[in-house]
Amino acid sequence: MPSKTDRKVADRYVLLDTLGRGGMGTVWRAEDTVLKRPVAVKEILLPEALSEDDKEAVAERVMREARTAARLNHGGVVTVFDVVKDDGHAYIVMELVDAPTLDEVLKEKGPLSPEDTAAIGLEVLSALNAAHSEGIIHRDVKPGNVMLLGGGRAKLADFGIAALKGDPKITATGLILGSPSYMAPEQASKDVTGPQSDLWSLGATLYCAVEGEPPFDKGQAIPTLTAVVHENHRPPERAGALGPVLEALLAKDPEDRPDEAELRSMLEGVVAGTAGARTAIVAAPDEPTQAFTAPTSEPRPRPRPAPESSPTGRRSGVWLVALGLAALLALAAALILPNLGSDEKGNKKNRRGAAAAPDNEASPSDAGAVPVEAAAGWTTYEGSNGFQIAYPEGWEVVEGSVDADSVDFRAPEGDRYLRVDWTDSPGPDAGAAWESSSASFGSSHDNYQEIRIDERSFAGSDNAAEWEATWTEGADLHMINLGFVTPDGAWGYALNWVAHEEVWDESLDDFEAAKATFVAP
Repeated sequence: MPSKTDRKVADRYVLLDTLGRGGMGTVWRAEDTVLKRPVAVKEILLPEALSEDDKEAVAERVMREARTAARLNHGGVVTVFDVVKDDGHAYIVMELVDAPTLDEVLKEKGPLSPEDTAAIGLEVLSALNAAHSEGIIHRDVKPGNVMLLGGGRAKLADFGIAALKGDPKITATGLILGSPSYMAPEQASKDVTGPQSDLWSLGATLYCAVEGEPPFDKGQAIPTLTAVVHENHRPPERAGALGPVLEALLAKDPEDRPDEAELRSMLEGVVAGTAGARTAIVAAPDEPTQAFTAPTSEPRPRPRPAPESSPTGRRSGVWLVALGLAALLALAAALILPNLGSDEKGNKKNRRGAAAAPDNEASPSDAGAVPVEAAAGWTTYEGSNGFQIAYPEGWEVVEGSVDADSVDFRAPEGDRYLRVDWTDSPGPDAGAAWESSSASFGSSHDNYQEIRIDERSFAGSDNAAEWEATWTEGADLHMINLGFVTPDGAWGYALNWVAHEEVWDESLDDFEAAKATFVAP
């Protein structure tokens, strides 16, 4: 029997009885006494091993993540209505959906047909596409989070708590959050997630739906995670035409999985009875992936999931210059840290003078609106799409360091660098994109602290925002990421400045001087 209570949260939500319990807390059936409607309230319960300060920091992160999820407005997503804190606990208030989960249906009725499974896959894929277009990664797609409404409709639940799954303070307690059988290999081994990770989890969910058991279950968490990372899944026996879809989705390498557009076509073929085997793994196109991918010492181009078309013919979605910020920032750390030697403080005596911008530099509130001549000894770089920016003498220039539309300018000391990314498919809101990216990046990096996200003007555009943050990855790192869309809406840019904390203050002269020389195409 569900436990009863008359607790009131935030002087508004009355908790009535429990709907379920899990590793991250309790879900309550509740009543919103202001709007007089039933709701579901998820009470986040953190491990007792955490200090009070850590609990407070994680609770704040959960609330920020949930606020980001609340932006989603899609029929296939269980809507987040509110997020509140009461008596030190975070509570996520959600739409109350009176429907069984896929997990419950499988336990009661057994495996589904390939056609019915594919139909559910299309519903969940639509919800994931909406989330990914907002820069939101679910991180826990599994049968228990898929709610079946009847009539072929499904809703995806539990958005808004990704901040917990991967928070180093929580994982340090030894508590495994999330579901090992449905965690993508890159998530299980490196806690790196992105759209392709969600698609892997969708593949594992569909495998379970049609086969009656997950593809890698070993009974215990650690053996299961080991199998996910290193072993092949059990060959499906009941999948029929869905088999090639499952094989493609469960590829170990995110690059080998279908993108959302291809997956939609494959699932539609199964539903319609016209599916065949996947003809080929999609070759890498000219543009980079939006996925959050693992840092590598030798970055290489990655395929981008094909976005849906917008009415104007341009690609739709959020402000895509985010370009998978977790990957870019983690790569920033990977590129800086190998070069940090014992002489970190040496050979810098002339840097402030050389980097100082001329007297006619544009004001900080609108730097770059007027092209500024580079400081003495600086070199002007022209990007492939025609933009210009200057960099200090002696810096290394690495074009295509992450993808074809990026360039790195690296200091010889290895303690600071500037990365410029650009896209011809900018979305509507730079500030919102940074908020989403901060939540995703912060959930998987040690000691992450968001300092600010400030909307501002830059290069003649009012659609600009600066995101400043610190984190630890072998050393203490500090970052300002300036994102903006050109006034005509044709291009989006990110000027990502990362430096060792020890030299942060002195490094800012270089960044300000470089910004002042930026000229849009």
